[in-house]
Amino acid sequence: MKANDYIKYVTALEGRTLLSKEERNFLITYHNGEDGEKYFTAMLDSLNNISYIHSFEFGSTNHVQIDFLVATSNKFVVFEVKHYKDEWYFEHDTLKNNYGIITKSPIIQVRNIKHELQKLLHRCGIFLDIESYIVFTNPHLIPLGTWPINQNIILPHELDKISKILSPQLPNDNHQILNLLLENESKHSSYYQKDITTKYDLKYAGIKCPNCRKMHTIKILDNKTLYCCSYCKSEIKCEDIVFFNLKELYIIKRDSFTFEEAIVWCYPVKKYTIERVCKKYFLSLTRRNRKFFLDSK
Repeated sequence: MKANDYIKYVTALEGRTLLSKEERNFLITYHNGEDGEKYFTAMLDSLNNISYIHSFEFGSTNHVQIDFLVATSNKFVVFEVKHYKDEWYFEHDTLKNNYGIITKSPIIQVRNIKHELQKLLHRCGIFLDIESYIVFTNPHLIPLGTWPINQNIILPHELDKISKILSPQLPNDNHQILNLLLENESKHSSYYQKDITTKYDLKYAGIKCPNCRKMHTIKILDNKTLYCCSYCKSEIKCEDIVFFNLKELYIIKRDSFTFEEAIVWCYPVKKYTIERVCKKYFLSLTRRNRKFFLDSK
């Protein structure tokens, strides 16, 4: 299973069944990463004259992923963003938390990134210095023990340093350099495979809000076309609710589904509504004993 497909699979399972420790830790890391990168993007966008790439991936043998690569007038700045919360401590070549999650030390991670980026820049005929920073963005982080010094680590209460690191630069237009680097981009999901055993069961059925992803927060009533989630207060069309939940059925099953499975999965939505959504948004190769699937393109 490709990396992007695994994200969709575990996210679809969330709230429908108990996740394994590996799946739970994966989602915690994934959602924290999304929140942190969204926050850091907003910080960069609030500054003037900043050219950057977000989530830049390259290399096949020694694949690396850069959260944020900023091009200034005379150097590149690599930002590795961590949105960790609660207690974290360094131990040897790892970073650990009080929930048992263990990750590779971001210091080693950034060191490898700088090495591979330097090689890529030289192949492209670009000879500029590279600075790197490890940025912790979550204000609920609790650093425990002795954290490394002189490693360009920026803690949540020090985020004002970002503008100081980037503000002294002269006006620049490095979009062309960044575009040149993007020609060498190689997405991890295009070749990374994760072996898993899928766990599909109709017991996982139920209506999930497409907006907040909470289960059982939308009361389905007859003859209504617009519903309100009692948790996030979003107003959502019945058709969109059914389509979202049937997509999760397809993602979890990893195979086509029957109309009967769709009815169970989206109960108590009326059959004619489910049938309309199946025919409108999903493909089917036969007229009898129809099975529905999504276009993989």
